[in-house]
Amino acid sequence: MHLTTTVEAGHARRMARLFAADRKSLIIGYDHAVSAGTAGGALAALPALAELSGKGGADGLQMGLHAARQLDPDGAGPQLGLVLRIDRSAVGDDPHQLVGPPARWASAAQVLHADGDAAVVYYIHDTRRIDENNAYAVMIGETAQECGALGLPLMVEVMVKTERGASPVATSQAMADAARIAFELGADLVKIDRTPHPEAMPDLVAAVPVPVLLRGGPPQDTVTGTLADLERSLGAGVAGAVYGRTVWHHGDPEGMTRTLSAVVHGTPAGAFR
Repeated sequence: MHLTTTVEAGHARRMARLFAADRKSLIIGYDHAVSAGTAGGALAALPALAELSGKGGADGLQMGLHAARQLDPDGAGPQLGLVLRIDRSAVGDDPHQLVGPPARWASAAQVLHADGDAAVVYYIHDTRRIDENNAYAVMIGETAQECGALGLPLMVEVMVKTERGASPVATSQAMADAARIAFELGADLVKIDRTPHPEAMPDLVAAVPVPVLLRGGPPQDTVTGTLADLERSLGAGVAGAVYGRTVWHHGDPEGMTRTLSAVVHGTPAGAFR
C-alpha cells in the first residue's frame, strides 16, 4: 500500500477544493486591481461580489493575496476554493502590448497563511523579447519550487504577445508553446486565452498534462457569444474557466455566475441563455 506524503496529500486536497466532482471548475476572478488599480471602482464591492459568486455556484475565487482579508469568514466566499495572486504585471488585453519584467511581491508561504488553495502568477510570453521570457521563467521556477515544498498548487496565467501582423495560426502555435513551457516550469494549472485559430485549441490542451482553464478576458458583446465561446473551449478539452469582468460588470453577477456554471458543469442552462 502506497501512502502519500503529507505534502502530496495537502496538494491533492487543495486541488480538490478548486474543482467540482466532475473535475471541472468555474473560478471568478477579482485580482485585476493588483495590476490595474481601481479596476473602474467595481472591486470596492468585493465582499458582496464574492458572496454572490458563491450563491451563483462558482467553484473558486481568484484575487490578490491581501484582498482576501476582505472576505467575510462566515460568508459564502470562504467556502470556495481560493486562488491568490502574488505578482504584478501591468498587462492588458492588447496582444501586441510591450510588457515589462515580472514583479513578484509575496511568497507561497503567505498564500498558505491566508488559507489559499493555490498561488497564481503571470507568464508573459513575448515572441519578440526572449530575455523577458527568461525573466518570467526564472520567477515561475522559483515560485514553483516554493509551492512544491508546501504542497500548494501553482496556477500560471499565460498571456502571449506577438508582433503586429502575426497570423492566427502562428499566434495559436505560440500560445501552445507558452502553455507547455508553463507546465514545464512547474504549473499545476494553466490559465490561457482561447486560440485565435479555433482548431488549435484541442492541440494546446493536449500539449499540457495539467488542467487548462480558459481566461475569460474582456466581456464579449453578448452573453450568447460568451456562452458559445465557453462551450467551444470545453469541447476542446479545457477543464473550466476563469471569468472576471464578464461577471462583475454584468447587472446580475449572481445570475451570470449561475449561467456560466451551468455551461461548465453541464447542468440545465441558466437565465441568460
